[in-house]
Amino acid sequence: MDNRDEILITGVAGFVGREAVRQLLAKDWRVRGLIRSEAHSELAPHARLSLHKVGDISAISDWSPLVSGCRVVVHLAARAHKTGESPDASHALFRRTNVDATIALARAALAAKVKRFVFVSSAGVMGDFSQRPFTEADLPQPASAYAMSKWQSEQALQDICRQGAMELVVLRPVLVYGPGNPGNLARLVRLVKTGVPLPLASVENRRSLLNVGHLAAIITEAAHLPAAAGRTVLLADGNDVSTPELLRAFAQGMGVKARLFSMPPSLLLTIARLLGRSRDAERLLGSWQVDTKLKAELFGAFPREATIRGLIETGRSER
Repeated sequence: MDNRDEILITGVAGFVGREAVRQLLAKDWRVRGLIRSEAHSELAPHARLSLHKVGDISAISDWSPLVSGCRVVVHLAARAHKTGESPDASHALFRRTNVDATIALARAALAAKVKRFVFVSSAGVMGDFSQRPFTEADLPQPASAYAMSKWQSEQALQDICRQGAMELVVLRPVLVYGPGNPGNLARLVRLVKTGVPLPLASVENRRSLLNVGHLAAIITEAAHLPAAAGRTVLLADGNDVSTPELLRAFAQGMGVKARLFSMPPSLLLTIARLLGRSRDAERLLGSWQVDTKLKAELFGAFPREATIRGLIETGRSER
């Protein structure tokens, strides 16, 4: 990479953002990273890294100074979780942060003659459950406010990029794992760590997952790979695992025994419904897969042993 090339990346202090910055710097990019505040940044100083405190991205009134001079924009920052507000308020917040701010950034990038806009969306736009692996040809059916906001952003970006010469790459990652990962996987790791017996030994589902390092490498490639221009790509390792395999890998990393016993999944679902936890049970028991043919064609395959090793390392980080 020409060391004169500068890339703007939002959300650099996040789980994915930190790894993406590390890999972009390793490829000789000059990185202009946006952070909410200094307190949220754990990035080490680097000669080719400049950090800009911007606060809430939905409050940025003028993106022009931030995108000026950049060849590529990678948009990672997003509001991902509800925080207890009403459904109407939640939808409005997702819209303001994930859609309106994305549109404002993209318009400023287009005006600044940015060559490429890489948008990190979500495979969740495809829907909550899959009868077969989703492909890029399938019609998105977002079920949550978050997924809907990502799908609306994708459509808006397509319209904006058609107005000029800015290339668009849309990446749709599945659930991302790695040491220090937040969210649902972190809660699952902590559950295994307690040693509580779990009735999941008979579950034979398949779940697509994505290694954080692999995602960061894909983002780095997507910033310049000619064949990626104009593409929307579902991202996963391509090495789908069952829930028992996932739990055993976490347990191995933590140096504990995965205490799993058998119970018919149909009975587990019935119990979960009675307890009002149907969606949680469906995530543990059901399958959710994406087809990675296009991902592998553009960005390469990811070895199964690397997936298992990454899951073990994820568990080890919680020791």
